[in-house]
Amino acid sequence: MMLLINVITAWISVFLAVLLSIIYLLRIFNKGKKKKLGIARINKKLRNAHKPMGIAFVAFAAIHGFFSSGVMLSFNFGTACLLIGILLGLTYMLRKVMKGKFSWIKPHRWLTVVLIAFLGLHLWEVGGAMGPNTFLTGVQREIENTVEQLYGKTTEIATTANVTEAAEPVSTVTDTVVEKANLFLGNVDLTAGTYTGVAEGFGPELTVSVTVVNNQITAVEVVSHNERDEKYYGRAIYAVPEAIIAAQNPVVDTISGATYTSNGIMQAVLNALQPAVVSGTLPSL
Repeated sequence: MMLLINVITAWISVFLAVLLSIIYLLRIFNKGKKKKLGIARINKKLRNAHKPMGIAFVAFAAIHGFFSSGVMLSFNFGTACLLIGILLGLTYMLRKVMKGKFSWIKPHRWLTVVLIAFLGLHLWEVGGAMGPNTFLTGVQREIENTVEQLYGKTTEIATTANVTEAAEPVSTVTDTVVEKANLFLGNVDLTAGTYTGVAEGFGPELTVSVTVVNNQITAVEVVSHNERDEKYYGRAIYAVPEAIIAAQNPVVDTISGATYTSNGIMQAVLNALQPAVVSGTLPSL
């Protein structure tokens, strides 16, 4: 459920940041003869809720930061947004305590501008908003993975052999390795060779090399990419190819904190394998 918590807390933080910053703008644009009472009422309610919304922003931003990277603080624009939120809270408190001695409203407003700028940079940093399909697929995989960890997962293959003299008894074999003739849990046959695929991960043009021998994926390597911040993408660059080879399936679980890179690697592998398909259909993300 980490992805679910991560995405929900992210959007709550963005929503609260917009509400917190829009107060001053509403007051500027809604004044004079063109002043609208409805907007004025909304602005008044937002001002009254300014303090609790600010506290909620810092709390949700901290939760989002923890579930996205596994630590409370990491060096990125998201962390900068959290720290600016804390500074905004301090200026607000000092403005109330030291009223008349120092003008804290100006730095408060300038910090708000910086917060919105850093928030935009953070959205760009993580590759923009996660689409509903990617989000729902990621949540579904997390649920399936949790169920598998709780209850276990085995594949039973029943085989029978008929002999002219007598029939062999049915044997049940439990194995975690996918049969060569049953690649991707379906009937997909591939031409042997080495193939290259490109997809978009956290950054553009994530390129992989995939080797197929005897209808099995024997090697997956990320040969080039434009990912940023190795402490995030580094885990996926090595773990996802290994998982693909182990599962003999290009669609595996994503790495927490590197969802975009994980999905990019899997999509690149699918793109690489597409020309190799002799019969059957590849899975999709």
